[in-house]
Amino acid sequence: MALGALSAACFVSVTSENLPVALLPELASGFGVSDSAIGLLVTGYAVVVAVSVVPLVSMTAGWDRRTTALATVAAITVSNLLLAVAPGYSVAVVARLVSAVGHGVFWSVVAPMAARLLGPQQVGRATAVVFSGNSLAFLLGLPLSSWLGATIGWRPTVLAVAGVAALSAVVIRATIDPLPPEHSTPQQGPSAVRCAVTNRSLAPVNLVTVIVVLGHFAAFTYITAIIADYVHLTGPATSSLLLAHGAAGLFGLMLIGRQVDSHPQATALIVTGGVAACMLVLLAVGSSSSSIAGAAVVLWAVPAGGMAVVLQAAVLRTAAAQQDLASAVYIVAFQLGIALGAGIGSVCLDHGILPAAVATAAICGLVAVIVVRRSAAFFDSRSTSSGAR
Repeated sequence: MALGALSAACFVSVTSENLPVALLPELASGFGVSDSAIGLLVTGYAVVVAVSVVPLVSMTAGWDRRTTALATVAAITVSNLLLAVAPGYSVAVVARLVSAVGHGVFWSVVAPMAARLLGPQQVGRATAVVFSGNSLAFLLGLPLSSWLGATIGWRPTVLAVAGVAALSAVVIRATIDPLPPEHSTPQQGPSAVRCAVTNRSLAPVNLVTVIVVLGHFAAFTYITAIIADYVHLTGPATSSLLLAHGAAGLFGLMLIGRQVDSHPQATALIVTGGVAACMLVLLAVGSSSSSIAGAAVVLWAVPAGGMAVVLQAAVLRTAAAQQDLASAVYIVAFQLGIALGAGIGSVCLDHGILPAAVATAAICGLVAVIVVRRSAAFFDSRSTSSGAR
């Protein structure tokens, strides 16, 4: 039940984070701005998370973990309530900032919380169970948000997300016991932050994170535009393909989550190489074959569905101590990748060169494959432990 509560919070966090993706045309029309301006709500969100997460995680290191999770989910609720009544684009930006401030803290504590519930030998599986909320967000949250936005309007849709966030906070409070910090001395101060930031064993994981996430979000932020250009689907029909995309993501999470503890490098290669392969297929067929392009969009979700699990498990596996701060630095890398990727995608969309965003995703996936192959951080954990003995 506790893992399910955390998974529900992950679901609402990812759905809320990616609402501008699902409601791109409705938000642009409602605020009278361009599609790329709405895409910048994703970029700005990521920048705020990247800048604030490490100091905020250090500041809240002495808090009970359940209290921390509740505070961040409450921020999501308030953010979406404000967005639902926003009279203009500037208020929408402020609304997104409210959620962004708590976003990184939530993702820094949720995986360590899950690992504590199942034990250190099942870090990958615990993360996969909790992160199933991510995949369900892409399977149900985003397609449903897209459909509701086109059917009843974006304001009621955002209000519904706020309601789900409030409900998930209630479930966390009811099902999770207090979880005090693991260490008697809170991980606070500049020295603890500096240690987490300069941890050389985590550097390859964070590098892969920036690269593969940048490529993924260069394309994914404008997936509705990709579907329109390559698959020739628009309006409510887009929701159907997003639903299939989400189902494939859930399958990818289940497949990769079951193997990530025993085969960390292989699963990392599936994620990085899989993203590259799907993007290369899109580039090869272009808009000439809607069926092949549609299949590539759906299959893209299989490696993407396991992306966060593979990367987060590598962080928890490699960080012997200070897992919250190590996760915070990883969140910075992840959000930096989102910000850069969404920014590149925005430029490509504005200049009418959307294939360049797809090409960026392909190149980044291939570069990430090389880093994973050369990095000890992704070696088989059993082999590593044997070598250590």
